[in-house]
Amino acid sequence: MLLDDITLVGDSASTRMYSLKSVTDGNSIRGASTAPLNAPETLTIKHSVSSRGGIQLDRHLVRLDLTKINGAFQPVVGSVYVNFEVPRDSVFTAAMIKDMKTQMVNLLAVAGNVDKLLAGEP
Repeated sequence: MLLDDITLVGDSASTRMYSLKSVTDGNSIRGASTAPLNAPETLTIKHSVSSRGGIQLDRHLVRLDLTKINGAFQPVVGSVYVNFEVPRDSVFTAAMIKDMKTQMVNLLAVAGNVDKLLAGEP
């Protein structure tokens, strides 16, 4: 289990340290201590089992939520998710899923690709 604080480095000066707030059934929630109480920044890690086409899937979710207060003093939340879905079938290996993760990271690391996604390009 990832019990230590997790430091994430973003663009420019957006480094954040997330400290463990709660653990329930192997799932965890962490918060950035520098965030205001009315605008929390959270890192969530969840594990679950579901199915697709009759095949069970192990799901592993990592989620970042950033809350900001708008001009009407309402909280507005933006999120980024990474979700691993691993079929419980011998045709899939952890190495295959790790390779797919690397391909996705490389796609997102190419200059301009995230801007294109956020602009709604297909």
